[in-house]
Amino acid sequence: MISVSYLVSYDYNMLLTSIKQLYDDVDKIVLAIDSESKTWSGNTFKIPDSFFDEVKLFDKKNKIQLYFDQFYLPNLTPMECESRERNMVLKKLGKGWKIQLDVDEYVYDFKKIAKYLNKYWYLNLFPKLTPICFQGKLITLFRELPDGYLYIDNKEKFPFITNQTVNTYTRSNDKIKNHFSNIKVIHQSWARSEEQIYFKIKNWGHRDDFDTEKYFQFWQSLDSSNYKEFKDIHPLVPEVWNVLEFMPSNSIDDLIAKFESNNVQVPEPLSNKMIFKAGIKRLIRLK
Repeated sequence: MISVSYLVSYDYNMLLTSIKQLYDDVDKIVLAIDSESKTWSGNTFKIPDSFFDEVKLFDKKNKIQLYFDQFYLPNLTPMECESRERNMVLKKLGKGWKIQLDVDEYVYDFKKIAKYLNKYWYLNLFPKLTPICFQGKLITLFRELPDGYLYIDNKEKFPFITNQTVNTYTRSNDKIKNHFSNIKVIHQSWARSEEQIYFKIKNWGHRDDFDTEKYFQFWQSLDSSNYKEFKDIHPLVPEVWNVLEFMPSNSIDDLIAKFESNNVQVPEPLSNKMIFKAGIKRLIRLK
C-alpha cells in the first residue's frame, strides 16, 4: 500500500496539480479539512462547493477520501496545531508507505518513486522493528513572474514518507532512522499571488518566527532583473536558500514538465545491512 495525505485549507486550488503527479500509482488519498473552516491561527477560510465537485469528477478510481475534524485548538500555537493535525491524519492512512504532502508540493515522475518504495515492501511487515522516514529534496518556487518562476535548488531536506503512525514534530520523527532519498519535490511555496502570500504568512505555522511584514516587502521587490543581487534569503535559516535561479515558463504545469526533463529522479538506495542492524537494535529495545 502507498497512501497519501494532504492538509487542505485556504490554498485548496493547488491540490489537483499535486494529485495529478501521483494519482495512478497510489492506493489511497486522504484530504484533511478543518470541520469549522479554521486555519491553525484561528482565521476562517472558505472552500467552494465547486472544488469538491471538481475533486469528485477527477477521482475516477474512488481513491480520494475526505476527512473532516477539528484541527484548530485555540490553546495551541500554529505549529502545535500543525503537528497535531499531521498525526491525526497519519493514523487515517493505514498500513504501508504513508506519504505526507502539502497541496503545493509536486512529486514529479512518481512512477519511479512508487517503484522505489515497493522495492522496500518488507519494511512494512513489522514496522515497529524497521521504523524509517524518507527525506526528500525541496525545489522551492519563490516568485511567479510574468515570464517564468524564480526558484531555489539546493540541499534543503524535508521528511515526507514513513512507515510509522506518529511524528514527533510536524512531519518529522527524530526517534527513528531518517534516510535522505534524493527524491525531488517541487514546492510552489511562495510562487503565489500577493494576496495569497500575505494570507499565508499570517496563517501558517511559522507566523510568529520572523518579521513577516518586512519579508513580504522584500519578496514583492524581486523581479527577473534584480534577483541575482540577493543571496541567503530564507526567512529562518538564510543560507538554506543561498541562490535564486530563474526558469522561463507560462504555467505551473509547463514549469513542472521543463524541470522534469532536465532533472531525472534518481532515488538514493537503502543499505540492507543498515536496515538489518537497526531492526536488531530496535527489537532489543522493545524487549
